[in-house]
Amino acid sequence: MTYSVQFAANLEVLPEDIRQEVGRTMQQIAEAVSSVPEASPFWISMRDSVLQIDIRGWRVGYKVDRSRREIRVAELTQIR
Repeated sequence: MTYSVQFAANLEVLPEDIRQEVGRTMQQIAEAVSSVPEASPFWISMRDSVLQIDIRGWRVGYKVDRSRREIRVAELTQIR
């Protein structure tokens, strides 16, 4: 089952092209996480981790919530 992507951060602050790229990137991450076996040690490190990825001048902060099977984007910060 694929993880869903939820946005708690306001994507309206992003230009449309970057907003679309963030959406595509997060969907790719959700697909990749969905392929990790349930017994993998990966899940122990993900329990409390906040992850970040930089996309075209913006830092996207997100968490992987295994119990809800979702990627939750919590923050967007413009990189200077």
